Amino acid sequence: MKFLASIALLAATVSAGPLASRAPKQFTLKTSGAKNDAHNDLYLYSYHTGAGLSDAVFSDGTANSAHVYLNGTEALVDLGNTFSWGIVAGGDNSYSSWDSVEINAGASSKGFSIKDGNFIWTRADGFGGWLVCDWVHNAPQLFYLHKSFEGDLPSSCDKVDLKPEY
Repeated sequence: MKFLASIALLAATVSAGPLASRAPKQFTLKTSGAKNDAHNDLYLYSYHTGAGLSDAVFSDGTANSAHVYLNGTEALVDLGNTFSWGIVAGGDNSYSSWDSVEINAGASSKGFSIKDGNFIWTRADGFGGWLVCDWVHNAPQLFYLHKSFEGDLPSSCDKVDLKPEY
């Protein structure tokens, strides 16, 4: 009988191990590569704009930073409550050069991944990179560029890389 109990305990321990290792690895997103130093070393956080709606903005500290994890190709955000939040890469406005990035309850765009140490997004008509602009929230705000973008950026904007920090 003790032998069977030992086997059952061993089986439970072995099967629990892989489940624990499947927990998503959380990370923060930090800007780098901006020409304007004020747009480097900033951490992504959620700026409340309405019920279940937020814009993706940046701060120079990690105190309020968003804890992101990948669920397949969706980038989900743990904001410390029971809601499911996700990164939503703006509308499909084919007439604009860039679009907003939001962190919203119950929604997420698909196509996010980490490639060569950078957080990226893939979309059918082309992802042209991340853009940080001093915008309407008195904090640098995140946008994405359309791949077809040609021209000059506003002086308050910089192209940036988003680096995950574990």
